[in-house]
Amino acid sequence: MSLLDNSKSLEYIDHYCNDASYKKNLAKNTLEAYKSDLTVFLKWLVSRNHDLLHVDRILINNYLASKLDNGSTVSTIQRTITCIKSFYAFLQNKEIIKDNPAILIENPKKRRKLPTIISEGEVEKLLNAPNQNNANGMRDKCILELLYSAGLRISELLNIKVNQISPEQPFLKIRGKGNKERLVPIGSFAMNLLITYIDTYRSKIKANNNIDMLFITENGNLITRQSCWEMIKKYARESMINKNISPHNLRHAFATHLLNNGADLRTVQMLLGHASLSTTQIYTHIAKDRLVKFHQKYHPRG
Repeated sequence: MSLLDNSKSLEYIDHYCNDASYKKNLAKNTLEAYKSDLTVFLKWLVSRNHDLLHVDRILINNYLASKLDNGSTVSTIQRTITCIKSFYAFLQNKEIIKDNPAILIENPKKRRKLPTIISEGEVEKLLNAPNQNNANGMRDKCILELLYSAGLRISELLNIKVNQISPEQPFLKIRGKGNKERLVPIGSFAMNLLITYIDTYRSKIKANNNIDMLFITENGNLITRQSCWEMIKKYARESMINKNISPHNLRHAFATHLLNNGADLRTVQMLLGHASLSTTQIYTHIAKDRLVKFHQKYHPRG
């Protein structure tokens, strides 16, 4: 039995994704991940002569165990469980199946991993690495500056449009996870860089398919997340920073350095776009400088 023989199952997956997009207002990246998770699950079932509509908890647990054996992270397993539970709840709600076979499956506990710490000095070296005398270098400088000074996720940064940048409006309206909007300030240094980049380089690049995104390649194509990751690695090597640095590490640095310099947790939560304060609290484990200074200042034996 091949995947093509399961066209009805693929239709159910499509219907679920369309429904989730409309009712749950899920972000595009989340929907793509869910569709991929369900398609991989279906392939696994087909390879073992099982049907998507006739599974039980044991079979789903066997699938999850196989993913762990093949190196999937706990985060991936947690997302897969959430996706499968939601999918079968959808089928149950539509009366396509009677019971949700995934309802009692529990998420594995995840040890919260502290992000790589980048010092303010290391960030300074990284931001100074691009050559601002050419289009790519100026673009890269702006990307690094925005990731750090605005604390953006890479997907948020790559969705910024040219017309969102204006000296009269020193902030960005960002649509983040869960399709939630937040306002993020742009510092004067970053704004001046962006205006120079747009006027000197971006305005002269003819974008393909009328792309109006702020950051594109010199050939007018969209920049990928992977190319941004590789770009940051390159500049980290050139700056002699011997750490595993990714776009998200600059977001971590944004939060940590704010806390180290006295920002309150609620404000950092708002700037990062975290739905829960507990998500932001991980940075209090990193912002040791601020905690030590606070203790020295206020404790009688500090």
